[in-house]
Amino acid sequence: MMEERVFKDEHGRKVIVRVTKSNIQIHTEEKKIIDYRFYLDSDEILHYLKEQATRIWKSFHPKEADSLSSDYFEFYDRRTDTNGYLEYRNEMLIFESPSEETTLLYQFNKRRMESFIYDMESWFNL
Repeated sequence: MMEERVFKDEHGRKVIVRVTKSNIQIHTEEKKIIDYRFYLDSDEILHYLKEQATRIWKSFHPKEADSLSSDYFEFYDRRTDTNGYLEYRNEMLIFESPSEETTLLYQFNKRRMESFIYDMESWFNL
């Protein structure tokens, strides 16, 4: 069963958060978008991500990245056989989609979400 929620920033840009039993994905509305910037003018999306992570991963505990596999900067998308990227800079999330053939911007597993929320908590006092 998948849960989906749409978030919109002050510039009207949207991201779609899809939550499954094993991961949390961030999507755009349409394909062919490689570089995408989403402004964090509200911490609503961060609260939602943390809430969903705690719900699907019972032993979820935000902690600092201590290896390449726990760093959220990069993820591998099996479907497109390419990497996608996520960066936080100047109060915005900067995504680099793995392919213009997909709406997927980023996919979190438990460990990457733990390090992402750890960083967001230190910057936003969640």
